[in-house]
Amino acid sequence: MISEKIVGMIKENADTLTNRLCKDLLSREETKGYRKLNKDIVYERVYDVYSRLDSWLEGDKVKGEVRDHYMKLGVQRFHEDIPLSDVVMALMLIKRHLWLFVQEYNFFDSSFQMMQALEFNNRVVLFFDRAIYFTCIGYENEEKRCQGKTKEGLMARVFR
Repeated sequence: MISEKIVGMIKENADTLTNRLCKDLLSREETKGYRKLNKDIVYERVYDVYSRLDSWLEGDKVKGEVRDHYMKLGVQRFHEDIPLSDVVMALMLIKRHLWLFVQEYNFFDSSFQMMQALEFNNRVVLFFDRAIYFTCIGYENEEKRCQGKTKEGLMARVFR
């Protein structure tokens, strides 16, 4: 099946994909918040996505795992003071670089294989849509929680 070939290619080339994405991510104005982080940390995080993509795409049995992972990611990025828009753009870039890489290989010999590749792309898009959604929820929930603490702290000081 073509999607297995694509997944294998992605895993084999996770380092190349990661290096390309990191270069783009750290040079874009839309993701300048990531420049605060050590380049090795950015590399590790992107590599983690590409190297685990096959297990993330398994479907229903990992939806909860994806939800939990990306909600935690949102909380972590909030505390790293990376703007939510930068985080969303980073996830979109990971997805975009992945598809550009797949197209580079151009190993679709038939329209059937191209259809399989498009179906694979649809699964990847669904995964990243979920990842973005849950990241936003985690980020926003943590932002509200922290604002609540700030408000409570202010109220406590005012009424002392």
